[in-house]
Amino acid sequence: MLLENLSVKYGWNNILVPTTDLLSALVKNSFPSLPLKNIITEPVRRDLAPAVGLAMINLRKQGGGDEAMAILWSDGIIRNNANFFKAMDTAEQLLKKDSNRLIWLGEKPTYPNENLGWLELGSKVEERNGLSIYKRKSFTYRPKLELAKKWFKNKTHLWNPGYFIATPNFILEQYKKLMPEMYKQLLAIEKSLGTEKENDVLQKIYPETENISFDDAILVRMPDDVNLVLAGSYKWNDPGTLYALKEFLQSKKNDNVSKGLVYNYETKDSLVYNFVKKQLVSTIGLDGFVVVNTPDALLVCHKDMIPVIKKMLKEFEGTELQKFL
Repeated sequence: MLLENLSVKYGWNNILVPTTDLLSALVKNSFPSLPLKNIITEPVRRDLAPAVGLAMINLRKQGGGDEAMAILWSDGIIRNNANFFKAMDTAEQLLKKDSNRLIWLGEKPTYPNENLGWLELGSKVEERNGLSIYKRKSFTYRPKLELAKKWFKNKTHLWNPGYFIATPNFILEQYKKLMPEMYKQLLAIEKSLGTEKENDVLQKIYPETENISFDDAILVRMPDDVNLVLAGSYKWNDPGTLYALKEFLQSKKNDNVSKGLVYNYETKDSLVYNFVKKQLVSTIGLDGFVVVNTPDALLVCHKDMIPVIKKMLKEFEGTELQKFL
């Protein structure tokens, strides 16, 4: 598990875990060595731009504004920890030379995955610790499959696992430039941290922050010249989305992955999970679908439409369907 591997190298005191109030107890119970003060709770569920910003102001408030830190998503799997930690150390060395930049850990792609972000490599900057460092030419999140196939064939791009190394001050400076309204809100929360007003201010302001991803708010809008890409092979995999989970569990590309009482007939390349006991879910002729059946909801979605699920769920907010979020 990524978090436990990180604790061995960096210690639990140097790990912060942002999560929601609902999941904070689960995080503490799962990782009892993690200090309670290092669990940053969000009063309501927002997207990742507010969540990352909240983590950054907490780090800055603790006096770590100019120190190198890593932004890592918890749903990734790293199988080559030696290469991963070598890349982390190398990125920290680069920041000591110049802290006004963002270091991306790029992963060598193993197939043309259209459900990930892709980093286009610019000119090579240097070689350090056996790793190649490039300028970032462009960043594309979830490209068309045709583009992913082209980039994979031409070896011009790397996957973006979503692992970044920078200083909190640099990240917050990007919020100030690119998301000024959210930055003002974060500043107001930051001023209250450690005071008796902290909870009241957080409960009032955080729900008012824009519901937007870190990618859309910051990453795709940053100028390319402040970004460096550190190329590596960490044997990374992301089972964080439904079809990505299928890709992680499959033995071969067109295999189905099923759970529960399921019968697939002339179906291929699909994930079919049935969590309802004594009820059969059968499929006929599906190709590249995700089917998830639970006691209170049924989802049927083509793999190419996975990114739309998030947009659909936003329409549930404030309606009678909100209880299904």
